[in-house]
Amino acid sequence: MPERPAARGPRLLAVQGSGRLVGWSLAAGNGRQLAVSARLYRSEPELVAALRELLIERASLRYTFVQDQARAWCWSAYLPPRTTRPDPAAGEPVARSARGYLRRDQCRQGVAGFRGGLNVLERELRTAGSEGRWPW
Repeated sequence: MPERPAARGPRLLAVQGSGRLVGWSLAAGNGRQLAVSARLYRSEPELVAALRELLIERASLRYTFVQDQARAWCWSAYLPPRTTRPDPAAGEPVARSARGYLRRDQCRQGVAGFRGGLNVLERELRTAGSEGRWPW
């Protein structure tokens, strides 16, 4: 019996912002945007450090759900507070929904898709990298 092609997993894409700033976007295997970075970074090494922290802290992320002026539901993800080192951007989200949702339950499903995408992405990166290095 012939092997089926492997399902395409989530993709992490670098996004050029205004000026020389960079961000990221997480897309599902079908191409649908799951989330975008809520912050822009000054350089690629700063972006990589932020992504590494996001993947490490993914189980501790805190989510908020709000309805915007167009009555679309959106979510934002926040890193857990750190007591060891103060961070001036501690109250800012690190990720947000890539689109608005008609209903709150759909928005919650969007968060579940984002969390699942981060888990798959972390596993792929861990197995693709060499000892002690991320493959970026």
